[in-house]
Amino acid sequence: MTIRSTLATGVVLFCLLGTASFSQENKTPELPLLTFGDLQKGDRDDTPFRIEGYVIQTYKCPPCPPGAMCKPCIGDHIVITDNVKEADPTLVKHLRIFTDKPEQFELKKKYSFVVKVKGKPRKDRAIEEVDLIRFNALEIVD
Repeated sequence: MTIRSTLATGVVLFCLLGTASFSQENKTPELPLLTFGDLQKGDRDDTPFRIEGYVIQTYKCPPCPPGAMCKPCIGDHIVITDNVKEADPTLVKHLRIFTDKPEQFELKKKYSFVVKVKGKPRKDRAIEEVDLIRFNALEIVD
């Protein structure tokens, strides 16, 4: 084989590989966007999903000195709702999202979250607690 034919073969292979990579979409399937109503159905498995909501509370566990007997803490988390302007507390739908850094969220700001059900989902029980995977800020409400 000559240098010219080797070079030509290399160029053809390079072009074919490039074309193959462009023809395949490197998109991951879009996760479902659930509503607070969907969380009430109790029919979720443990696959991640998206949800949008306004942060209405942030909670950071108080520090416990080494060797001290401290009250158990539920864990660092935020609480979100779908309607930050709801005046009747009994009508507020909420979701607790556990995160290592609750202080990074602003109150009354809307975010899109990718979360996973905390623990094992139970059939016919509403989803009330999830673990944060990632998030994006959306808007602020005055």
